[in-house]
Amino acid sequence: MSLRRFIAGAVCPECRAMDRLVIERDGDVQRRRCVACGYVDELPSGAPVEPSTRLTRRPGDPAEVTPVRLIDPPRKPES
Repeated sequence: MSLRRFIAGAVCPECRAMDRLVIERDGDVQRRRCVACGYVDELPSGAPVEPSTRLTRRPGDPAEVTPVRLIDPPRKPES
């Protein structure tokens, strides 16, 4: 049995029609299909892979801690 749900605000990568994409789930397979033009592609299963950035830590990397010193700005004398 196939479960279907529409994706609000999604734009088809083929025909650029808005609000025409549906996700179809059949067992472990998920497909994205456009009801306007018939475009179909399979979505990867499992958790999405996080892109590597300068803030991404790899497992086993030591956490570097740098203390921050807050300095109050000089106050003007009251007259």
